[in-house]
Amino acid sequence: VVMPVLRTTEEFLKEPAYAHIAQEPLIRIEKIGDSEPEPLAPGADQPLSGVRALGMGHIIAGAGVGRDLAQHGADVLNIWRPNELEHDSTYNSANVGVRSTTIDPYGPAGRAQIRELLCDADLFYANRRPGYLKKIGLGAEQAAAIRPGIIHVSLSLAGETGPWAHRVGFDQTAGALSGIMLMEGEDGITAGPTSTPGLPYISVVNDYVLSWLATTGALAALMRRATEGGSYRVTLNLTRIAAWILSLGVFDRTYARQSALDADRGSPHAYLDPDTFSADTPCGHYQGVTDQVIMSGTPGRFRDILVPRGSSAPAWLPRHS
Repeated sequence: VVMPVLRTTEEFLKEPAYAHIAQEPLIRIEKIGDSEPEPLAPGADQPLSGVRALGMGHIIAGAGVGRDLAQHGADVLNIWRPNELEHDSTYNSANVGVRSTTIDPYGPAGRAQIRELLCDADLFYANRRPGYLKKIGLGAEQAAAIRPGIIHVSLSLAGETGPWAHRVGFDQTAGALSGIMLMEGEDGITAGPTSTPGLPYISVVNDYVLSWLATTGALAALMRRATEGGSYRVTLNLTRIAAWILSLGVFDRTYARQSALDADRGSPHAYLDPDTFSADTPCGHYQGVTDQVIMSGTPGRFRDILVPRGSSAPAWLPRHS
C-alpha cells in the first residue's frame, strides 16, 4: 500500500530528498553504448513511421508515452503480464493507438519472446517499481547489450538515485509529497500540516505532463542516434515534474474558479472544453480527448484507436505499414 506523507510545499523544500531531486534535469538523456547511426525513414507519411516501440507501461505515465509515439506513426506494442490488473478507465484513455499483448516475463519462454521483440525494437519504455526491470533483465544496460542502439525510457516516482529512489508511488503520490494536494485542499495556498488535502481540478497532477516530456526525450535520443549512433537511457520522475510545475508559479484559486464560472461571460481565464474525437473500435464506440495540440505540418493520427488489452500478437508490423 502506497501511503505518502502529506507535506506542504515549504516542508517539501526542506527535505534532503528535494535538494537531490532539484539538481536533476527535467529530462535526463545519457549515452550508454555505441552503435551505428540509424536514420529515420526518409519521406515517411508520419514522423515516426518505421519506428518500433516496445513497452511495459501501465496506468497513465508509462502508457501515455506509447500513446504519444503511436499518434505520430510508431508501431507501439505494450506487454502485459498474465493476470495483471488495470482499470478500464485508465487503459481506455492512456492506451489509445497502442497494440497490446500478454507475455509472462518470468518464465524462460516469455523472456526469450521479449528479447526477440526487443532485438527488432528502436525504443523501450516502462514505468515500473524500482529494481523491477533489472530483475527481469530489461534494465537500460541489459537492454543495450541485447539491442545496441536501443532508446531506453524509464519513469519513476523520485529518480534512480537519492534518498527517495527506493520508494514506489504514482501521480498523486508526487502531488502529496510536494505540497500540491494540500495546496488544492480547502485551505488553498495557505495550507498547513492540519489542512484537508484535495485533488486538482483535473484530478491527475503530473502523469500526462511526464508522458509528453518523456516522449520529447525519446525523440531527442532518436535524433541523436540517427546522426551519431549509440544506445541511450532517458529517465524522468514524477516528483521532479511536480517541483517543475510548482516553479511555474501559483495563482489565486478562488480567482481561477470564478473564471471557470464566468465562462459564459467571456472570461479570458475560463476553462475551455477539451477537444475530443470519437470512433468505432473493437471495444465499442469510443469518445476521448485529443492531445489538445495540433501540428500543422504533421497532424497526428492513430492506426488503431483502441484494442482489447492483451489481444495483439507478440509480433511487429511491417516497418512502413
